[in-house]
Amino acid sequence: MDLTSKITRILRSLYKAYGRVPALKRSDPVDEIIRTVLSQNTSDKNSVPAFYALKRSFRSWERVLKADTGKIASVIKHAGLANIKAQRIKEVLAEIKRREGMISLARLEGMGLEESEGYLRSIKGIGPKTAACVLLFSFAKPVMPVDTHIFRVSKRLGLIDNDLTIEDAHKALTAMVPKGLIYRFHLGIIEHGRRTCKAARPSCEACVLYEMCGFKLKSFYRKNRRQ
Repeated sequence: MDLTSKITRILRSLYKAYGRVPALKRSDPVDEIIRTVLSQNTSDKNSVPAFYALKRSFRSWERVLKADTGKIASVIKHAGLANIKAQRIKEVLAEIKRREGMISLARLEGMGLEESEGYLRSIKGIGPKTAACVLLFSFAKPVMPVDTHIFRVSKRLGLIDNDLTIEDAHKALTAMVPKGLIYRFHLGIIEHGRRTCKAARPSCEACVLYEMCGFKLKSFYRKNRRQ
């Protein structure tokens, strides 16, 4: 089975298991950066409330930029590493304003994929995942953001090599997954990673991708979870 056929089959199975992926609703790119910074080293359960608390408390990114780092940290404390993230947020906002004259990334809409990705990656504090999230969710550009779920599940499915770094996985999966399927693949694999293909004690007995999976311990988990 070629890779495109395998990916199509994976998505078809995920659709049957978890339902249709919601349509893409473009987010503001600055919002997407801040949301992704807050999500680092924590779960959505912690980062999402912190993001909305930040928006509620300051009402604009200009006000966040002018605010004391300690005050920002107190608002986002539930996201963890609050002092580090508060400083990073201020630095990113300051750099965007320095480059653009305002806190806006609307100009990226007219850039090509390589140029816009390079622009984002050149901002200190923006790594491959954050850049990919902005390009995919804010501009609908065909770039694959790779989080821990996608990294783990893609390796178990044999889509990427086990010795591949997470940064290289962004490039490999972006090139591998058909452009029109990147958004569906991203959300579908994350859902599968959260609900079934967990890092510890995966639910192999309920996995709709079991036959396509190369995870060495899948038989062990399937057998033991059924007992």
